Amino acid sequence: MKRLYTLFALVALLLASCTEQKAIEPIEQTPPPRLSVDITGIITMEAAGGDVSIPYTITDPQEDMTVEAASEQDWIGNISVGESVTFSVDTNHTAEQRVGTVVISYGAESITIAIQQEGNTGSNSESFVITSERKVSYSSKGGEGVITYTIEDGYNTSLPAVTSNKEWLTIGNISSTEAAFTVARNTTTEKRNAKITISYLGTVLTVFVDQEAASTDLTLSVDKACVKSGEAVTFTVIYEDEDVTDKATIYANYTNEVVSNPFTPTESGDHSFYAKYNGAKSKLCSIAVVPAYAPEFPEDSAPESFDFNQRMLLVDHTGVGCGYCPYMKEAIKSAEESANYKDKFNVVYSYSFSSSEVCYSSTAKTLFYYYQNVCQTNTTGMYLTGYPSLTSNYNHNTAANYNMVTNQIDALWEENPTASIALAAKLEGDKIVVSASVKSSVSQDIKLSLWMLEDDIYASQSNATASWMHNHHSVLRDAPTGVTKSDISGINFGYVEAGTTLSRVLEFDLFLASSWVRNNMKVIAIISAPSQKYDNKYEVVTTAMCDFGASVGFDYKK
Repeated sequence: MKRLYTLFALVALLLASCTEQKAIEPIEQTPPPRLSVDITGIITMEAAGGDVSIPYTITDPQEDMTVEAASEQDWIGNISVGESVTFSVDTNHTAEQRVGTVVISYGAESITIAIQQEGNTGSNSESFVITSERKVSYSSKGGEGVITYTIEDGYNTSLPAVTSNKEWLTIGNISSTEAAFTVARNTTTEKRNAKITISYLGTVLTVFVDQEAASTDLTLSVDKACVKSGEAVTFTVIYEDEDVTDKATIYANYTNEVVSNPFTPTESGDHSFYAKYNGAKSKLCSIAVVPAYAPEFPEDSAPESFDFNQRMLLVDHTGVGCGYCPYMKEAIKSAEESANYKDKFNVVYSYSFSSSEVCYSSTAKTLFYYYQNVCQTNTTGMYLTGYPSLTSNYNHNTAANYNMVTNQIDALWEENPTASIALAAKLEGDKIVVSASVKSSVSQDIKLSLWMLEDDIYASQSNATASWMHNHHSVLRDAPTGVTKSDISGINFGYVEAGTTLSRVLEFDLFLASSWVRNNMKVIAIISAPSQKYDNKYEVVTTAMCDFGASVGFDYKK
C-alpha cells in the first residue's frame, strides 16, 4: 500500500509541474522584404533593338533600401530605376544572335532577366561599325568625348547623322571617322543617363552615356584661424577639387547672413561660417577674433620640427616659518644649477604653511589640499601630509633631498613630449591677456592652466642656511584658470590635430591683493593631456614661464 501512495504522489507532482509551465509566446519577427517582377522567362528582342520597361513589386519594403539595376553588356544601357526598371537595347549589326542579362536587386535579393536579341540579316550590317566603347561613364563634372567608327568603302560619301536624346549631352564636330560630344556638369543629386544615336544608310548604332550625381563634398577654409579685431580674413571654397570661391555664397552661422570675402570681423570671440554652392552646404569653419590690444603670437622658430624639450612642473609646498623647508630649497637650487637638469623643469613655490606669512595665498593652500587628495609619495606610499613636499607634474611628490628630487626628474621627464606651448602675456588695465599656441605631434585634447606668480618678495626664512633664501621668487599668487581641491588642470584649450598648431587669446580679470606688487608679476602656462598611465587623468605635458610684456616660443631641443 505504501508503494501505491508513493506512486500517486509522484503522478500528482508531475501533473502539478505540467500545469505550472507557462506557454512560450512566439517572438514577432519582421518579414524580410521580397522583390518580384511582372516578366517571366526570356525577353526576346528584334535585331533593331529598342527600349524595355520591367515593372517590379516590393513586398515589406525597408526605408534604408533602394532598387538597383545593372548590366555587364555594353549593348544594354541607359538603365534607369523608377516605378519600373527601364533600359535600351542597341541594334545588333551582326548576323549572330546574342544574349545578355539585366540584374535587378533589392538588398540581398536579386532577379536576373535574360535578354535574347536576334541577329541582323540585312546586307549592310557590316558596312558601318563603331570602334570605340559603346558604354561610357562620366563623373558629375562632365567632360568631352569622341565616338569613333568605320564606314566601308563603296558607299556614298555622306556623313552619319548623330543625335542625343538629352539636352545636357550635346553633339559637336562630325566627320567620316568620328563624332565629338560634350557632357555638361551634373548639378543634381541624381545619377542620369543618355544615349547617342548614329544613323548611316539605314544602319542605326547607339552609344550609352552614364553620369554620376553631383557631389555634396563642399569645403570652406580660411587663411587665418585667429585674427585681431579689424583684421581681414579670406575664405576659400572647394567643390569636387575645384576652386568655386567666386561662385559660392558664404554665410555667418547663427544669423545666416551673407558675409563678404574677404571678411573683416569687428567683434571679439569665436565666429563660425558655412558656404553653399550647387545645392551643397559645407561644414562649419571657425575663426577666433581677439581684441586689437592682444599680444602678438610668438613666431615659430622651427615650423617643420616637433622635436620638443619638456619642462616639467615642480611645485615646492613650503613656508617662511617652516624650519625644514630650506633643505628643499637647497635641493631645487642645486638642480637648477646643474647642466643635466636646469632645462628640464620650471618650479613654482607654493607657500601654504601659515596664512600669516606674506608669501601665503589661498590658491597655494587649495593646491596643497589637491595634492593631499590625489598624490602619493613614491617612497612611502602615503599621501602628501607635511612641509616641505615637492610635487612633480600633477600626479607625483617626493621629499626634501637632492637625490630624491633628481631621481624624480629622471623617472618622469619625457625625452619626446607630444606638444609644446608658446605664449605672449601682458597686463591690459585690469585684465590679464595671454596669446597662447599649442603645437602637437599627435592628436589630443589639451587643457591649459595659467598661474600668476610674483618675484622679489623679501621675508625672513626660518632656519635659512644662506642669505638668498630670504628673497622669494616664483611665488604662487593666483590661478586665473581655476584651482580646486579636486582639479587643477585648468580650462579646455581644445583638440589639437596631429602635426598642427592651435592658437587662442585668453582674457581674465586681474586679481591683486593689497600686498602684491603688479610689476613683479609673471605667468606660468601648464598644458596637460589625458594619460593612460594615470587612468586617463590629465597629466602635465610641458610648461612655459613668461614675464608680462614678453613672450616665449616653442621649446625645442638644443
